[in-house]
Amino acid sequence: MRLTPEEIAEIREKSKRYHSVSNFIRMAVNEFSDTDAKTRLELCNDTARLCRRFQDELSWMGSNLNQTVKRANELAVAGMLTESYFKDILTPMIENVARLVKSIKEEQAHIAIKATKLRP
Repeated sequence: MRLTPEEIAEIREKSKRYHSVSNFIRMAVNEFSDTDAKTRLELCNDTARLCRRFQDELSWMGSNLNQTVKRANELAVAGMLTESYFKDILTPMIENVARLVKSIKEEQAHIAIKATKLRP
């Protein structure tokens, strides 16, 4: 195997905690071929993707819901709150948030099921 001086230096540096370059390479090859390790890495990536995907959506929906409820309170105090406001504005907003939360829970459950299938 041919390596550049930089690659050799990097391997030597990374192998220090494994007591030898040979041990480091053996462990790296073993880990690379370990399907559970690959699955664990995929699970980490799935979880990170889930967090990124829903963070913005939850923030946006939470902000909209907060503004809607604030407006409903203002209308209630002024005695101007109508049934149509609840039916046409507030209820759809709450239903959207509920759907998003359900989706997040389903994806988390899918990731958890995948994780529990791994060997300890």
